[in-house]
Amino acid sequence: MGTHCRTIIHDDAVPLINIYRQFDGYLSGHGLELARFLIDMKIVNGLGLEREQVANGAGCLAAQMIAYFKNEPGNIYIEPMPDEDTDHVDYVYKVMVDSGKITVEVTGDGNNFKGTVSEFAKYCKEQ
Repeated sequence: MGTHCRTIIHDDAVPLINIYRQFDGYLSGHGLELARFLIDMKIVNGLGLEREQVANGAGCLAAQMIAYFKNEPGNIYIEPMPDEDTDHVDYVYKVMVDSGKITVEVTGDGNNFKGTVSEFAKYCKEQ
């Protein structure tokens, strides 16, 4: 049985997309992979010449995240937003994009974290 998780990307507190992962959803698995993806990412409003590690808003970040995690059939799915009362996953990762800044929140398996991407990366490594 796998460790299930969700990653929900928010744009100014509005949920945009729900990515469900069927296995390896724990902090030292999905958490570290998510941190690696986000660590140097910059949120911009309009694209310039710089195209590396840049997302043109939360929607662009969400699309890039799907491309980053989805490399074969299975394991990674796009699902409707879950009903909190019926959500049976081990971890929930929330990626919050607000005013050009990214923060991450994690709940599950006795963990409760909220902070910057660099703090999140450190937290995942310590688990």
